[in-house]
Amino acid sequence: MEKLHLQPSELDLLPFYEYEYTLEMFNDIMKERNDDDRKQQTSYEDKYDMGGMKKQMKNMSSYKTPSMPKISMPKF
Repeated sequence: MEKLHLQPSELDLLPFYEYEYTLEMFNDIMKERNDDDRKQQTSYEDKYDMGGMKKQMKNMSSYKTPSMPKISMPKF
């Protein structure tokens, strides 16, 4: 396991209460990492105004391309 420095075989040999405590520590580590990732993502979006860019992209997709006018060839 990542930061707990335990091999899977060692984890299997732990008594139940130590196993629960280890899993609780691992869950806390994962929650902290997720919180840090969310904070980093929101700061990145704020820094580069990603929310505004997403809105602009939605508005751009609503435009239709203009069609070519129908022109008849002149007769000589």
